[in-house]
Amino acid sequence: MRLRRSSVATCALVTLEALGCGDVVSQPIGFAAGGDGGDGATLHRGSATEAGADAASTLGDAGSQTFCAGRGPIPLPGSSACVGDLSDVFRFAACACKSLDVSGAFSSDSFNSTSDAGPASGDLASIGSNGEISTNSRLTLAGSLWAGGPAPDGGPAVTLGGGVSAGGTIAHDVHSAADVQVDGKYLVGGSVWANGNVTLGPGGSLAVLGTLTVPTGDFTAGVQATVVNSPVASTAPCSCAAPVDIAAVVAAYASGSDDSLIGLATNESLTGAVALPCGRYYVAGIDGDTVALQVDGRVALFVAGDIAVTQDLSIELAPGAELDLFVAGSVSIMGGFEIGNADSPSRTRMYVGGATLALSANASPLAANIYAPNAVLELASDLEMWGSIFADHVQLSGDFAIHYDTSVLQVAAASGCARAAGPCQSCNDCSGATPACKTGTCAPCTTTADCCAPLGCDSSGRCVLEIP
Repeated sequence: MRLRRSSVATCALVTLEALGCGDVVSQPIGFAAGGDGGDGATLHRGSATEAGADAASTLGDAGSQTFCAGRGPIPLPGSSACVGDLSDVFRFAACACKSLDVSGAFSSDSFNSTSDAGPASGDLASIGSNGEISTNSRLTLAGSLWAGGPAPDGGPAVTLGGGVSAGGTIAHDVHSAADVQVDGKYLVGGSVWANGNVTLGPGGSLAVLGTLTVPTGDFTAGVQATVVNSPVASTAPCSCAAPVDIAAVVAAYASGSDDSLIGLATNESLTGAVALPCGRYYVAGIDGDTVALQVDGRVALFVAGDIAVTQDLSIELAPGAELDLFVAGSVSIMGGFEIGNADSPSRTRMYVGGATLALSANASPLAANIYAPNAVLELASDLEMWGSIFADHVQLSGDFAIHYDTSVLQVAAASGCARAAGPCQSCNDCSGATPACKTGTCAPCTTTADCCAPLGCDSSGRCVLEIP
């Protein structure tokens, strides 16, 4: 079956100012149900006829019709929140719950794929870790660096390494919850806050254009900076305390999906060539030698098991399409892969619940926002990525470049879904017009310190990505 492609206004993950999926003006996605080439075992394998039916006559319920008009939210089980409310996990270009270690060259920059005027700023691509961050080669960071704790052996929270042959620049600030060790030649365009010593190794140098704040008595000899002695608060920048239960989200869609409308059985896996029109689908897994997913509208795909592809995986989005892909298990792609659209990576979001995120480096492109809070991401080869990555541990051995699409945090206010206001334990529990957690209650922010890193507080009391 061949599907008619129809433009859908993107309902991507929202900012902390907005909740759920936004009200957008668009036409419903049209597709005709039925017909899968006769075998019934796969979804639209070996396409056939042009769709001619209207969404109102083919979608099974009003919820599906609203969803495909770009307005219906994707609720999260057991709460008043929606998938859009998960946007706070994509505040950083790269974030790790335990540590972020880079052996090769690392570079980041940012752009806004939805801006008619082009990128408003290229320096909003920050990186963070609730533990250490270490580099061992060239670093070009178009953003800030946040490290929330020392290395497992008690070593520095931030190591800017590589020796005299390495070095780099950090466009904005460095926030370190413990010592900072500098073994190359580095320039920080903003300020540095270190809750410990800042020391230079042989041949190392550090110039800070702003101020360097360390507690009284800590060592900073040789650093080119205006030094301020003051207590430095420790911050865990990544949202790791209460990770999303991705398996529970997937299980909630075991019934009530749109599978039957396109002849898909919920106990089957997707393999081969698969076309997905607008809808919400639940499958057992995604596996095989080669898998090619064609996303032709607004799609939410829930995978009960693993993604295990022994050769190549491609996920292609039609113009205006978007994908929220939830995988309860792990992801293993042994061959090449093409995921998403480098011109608009915010339209592809992947949520991985398992402990394995194994990717070959043969990617062209990898354009997605990937949330894998239980997984270790290890890359031994060079990789260029568009979007963002969140993992339990990130270990990069080759050269790594990431282009952060800030529009993943910039979508209109919700239609029909909002995170309930009320008690909170941290800013991660708050959003919208009350993004800060003050004395256990969500409230407007007053200063940037009220906001989750790396967001700043604007004049209206909202937490935004732009640095004030």
